[in-house]
Amino acid sequence: MKRGNVLVEQIQNDGIITEDYDVSLSPSEIGTVLCRYFPNLKKVDGTPVFYAGKYHNQKYAIRCKNITYLGIPHPIYKKRIQIADDLMTFYDAAVKMGAKPLLLGVYTYGEHTVFVDFKMDTYLGKKAHNSSAHVYAEDLWAATVDGYFQKVDCFGNTITAFRPDVIPVFLDELFESGTVEDVTADVPEVAQGAVNQLIQSVAPQSTQSRASQYIQSVASQDDLFRTQIAPVFRDFFQGLPKVWHGITCYEEMIAAGYKNKFQPEWVGFYLEFCFEKYLKENHLEDKIVYYQDKKDGGIDLDLYFPQIACFGDLKAHSEDSKGIQGNDWETVFSILNREGEAAHLYYIVCEHETKKDSEYEYEVTRFWNTKQQKADLLSYHKRMKNNVTLKKAYLLDINPANKEYLSMFKQGINSNGKPRPPKIMIDHDNLGRFVVEEIRLA
Repeated sequence: MKRGNVLVEQIQNDGIITEDYDVSLSPSEIGTVLCRYFPNLKKVDGTPVFYAGKYHNQKYAIRCKNITYLGIPHPIYKKRIQIADDLMTFYDAAVKMGAKPLLLGVYTYGEHTVFVDFKMDTYLGKKAHNSSAHVYAEDLWAATVDGYFQKVDCFGNTITAFRPDVIPVFLDELFESGTVEDVTADVPEVAQGAVNQLIQSVAPQSTQSRASQYIQSVASQDDLFRTQIAPVFRDFFQGLPKVWHGITCYEEMIAAGYKNKFQPEWVGFYLEFCFEKYLKENHLEDKIVYYQDKKDGGIDLDLYFPQIACFGDLKAHSEDSKGIQGNDWETVFSILNREGEAAHLYYIVCEHETKKDSEYEYEVTRFWNTKQQKADLLSYHKRMKNNVTLKKAYLLDINPANKEYLSMFKQGINSNGKPRPPKIMIDHDNLGRFVVEEIRLA
């Protein structure tokens, strides 16, 4: 075992992110970890050395490397595996023995272990001796907390991070689906139908023909958003208090009998609470309709803009996050792939500095659990936020011209043992491709 010499982000097994030195395992230590967790795995001697096993009569083979810091001058959250120049040799040997070849990374910190699968196709064509495969500390955190995290970035790179206890889920997905399905090509009729139905139910009636309405919408959509809708959000955000405390926000939502008053991710729901209240008090329903439909096949988005026949969504986003997490991939692309309509989706994002409840002796966690009369007063303590300070608001336009820069991710496992459906993500490196307006709040 070898320690690094640069303080970088590390993830503890309780989900806390700290700064410490990387740990690298020796080849024999990597083999010990692999054989401890993966089923029916044995060492295959040769050049290179790798490990092969069988799962439900399916053969697989693993070439594994340490996950460590990418190196100065890169940010401390960026990690990677160094791809060995024998990757193609390993690939050929695995295929020859009838096994599915896997390029894995192993992350270790103390007693904590996370594995990351780097989809082999992405890296076979690269110049192996001068190549690395990247993963963020936040990806490792997501796998630590939820067990399973998968993303496809705008370059087509696929990584899947998972805890040792969900290795069966990873292997099931590997052999059942083989890869992340391309959900951008076709959208199920139920999703497309829900889009059209919602438009018809909330859009204002007009004697204009559908064709003339569309021409007018395309011609004036951007202008209307900037001149009629953007000022509403500008006024809303400027009028908000800049520091939110969890207990105070919960008390306000509870006193108002708000439907989402006990949601654990209180920041986003308090934002919705404030905006719903703002719309009603200022009689702005002709410009912005607050709408949610969480039923199967429904459009689970917060907002609809009748003047431009477009959907939107409110997002609360920590400035420490490496990307803005969005809605269900299928829902988003059912909107972006519409024909005969102006296909835009507007995200209204409130960016904030976050203080975790762990820094305040879990006072918000205890308050939240006490109000719900829970026996466990520390339920959800790993994720609970204590307070936030508003920094910026972004008005983002997602449309057919920039949709290729969206990333895909899956996070967590459903009750049926399958990974949750994919969602979109806007990586910070690509944020500028979507920004209509940036509103400074601090």
